[in-house]
Amino acid sequence: MEESVKLEKIKNSCEVGEKVTKGIFTIAVILCAVIIVVIGIVAKVGEDKLQEAVDKGHITVGDSIGSSNVISISVMDPANIHSDVQFVRDILDTKPYTTVVIISCVVGLLVLIVMAVMMKVISSAFRTIRESENPFTDGVIHKVRTVMIVTSIVLFFTPGMVFGVMGLVLTWIVNTIMDYGKTLQIQSDETL
Repeated sequence: MEESVKLEKIKNSCEVGEKVTKGIFTIAVILCAVIIVVIGIVAKVGEDKLQEAVDKGHITVGDSIGSSNVISISVMDPANIHSDVQFVRDILDTKPYTTVVIISCVVGLLVLIVMAVMMKVISSAFRTIRESENPFTDGVIHKVRTVMIVTSIVLFFTPGMVFGVMGLVLTWIVNTIMDYGKTLQIQSDETL
């Protein structure tokens, strides 16, 4: 009886996890749409308005892609971007602020797309665990391992190698625990 209560708690936890990751996915998709609209507005507003925003301090420039907040936007300094490609050089010479704001938006868009895809993958892992009779089946173990490896790879390329390596080590640990649980489950089934 106690085992069925524990399994039900796991299934409920997976259901909540699935809902949370779907919610984060939805928010990421909405933010992607907003960024696309911002890119369109920036392209439409024109260089003069962006230069005015820089002059008033609403847009600040620096040496890296910055963050945005309610009042101002930080973007890389277009003067620090160098290219041997004439087309790119012409765009940077004629519309430097439009270019860097759009580049910043596109980078943010790509990050949100990766996050949305990861939330979808993680949500599917929660669903697989919830729908299985036993969390120690080959299908569940494979799904969890796949999600953790993909997450580790994404972490390796986003905040840095350290997080990716830590993720891979954690994947190894969880995989070992899942294999151990599968072995115990098989022994338990054989005993019955």
